[in-house]
Amino acid sequence: MKKTFLITTMVAIFATNALADSTIGSVDGILIYKSEAENAVKALSGGKTTYDKLSDVEKKQVVNVIAPSKMIEKASRSQLSQKEETAAIAGYWMQKKMIATTVSDAEAQAYYNKVKAASKDKSKVPTFAKVKGQIIMQLKQEKIISALMKDVKVVAN
Repeated sequence: MKKTFLITTMVAIFATNALADSTIGSVDGILIYKSEAENAVKALSGGKTTYDKLSDVEKKQVVNVIAPSKMIEKASRSQLSQKEETAAIAGYWMQKKMIATTVSDAEAQAYYNKVKAASKDKSKVPTFAKVKGQIIMQLKQEKIISALMKDVKVVAN
């Protein structure tokens, strides 16, 4: 009795999950799930509509929008070495962190002023406006690395 109940419960859970994330298409045999379409529609519409509210033509367009990313994923899985895949994941993670990290104009200006003050030939230092973007990127990287290394124990042999 307990086994039957357990099996019935598991089947119900899997069936619910399958229904909750049904497939809406495929590309080269790779399934495209409704949850992916919902995410795409949300991003494309600014959250103003859902996949279910789209016309059949619009639903097909969503599948066509998702299809290239599926093929890129397939190609990357088969053509990247483990080392390249690790580097790609690390690069993606860093990009994601860079987007989420903030640097104020005041922080950038303070850094610029510090570098300019330390410069021997101040006439060769470009204006803040010209280097502001680069400074912000550098400060974001420094913030991320600082946070990442905060409680890390490094041992050299």
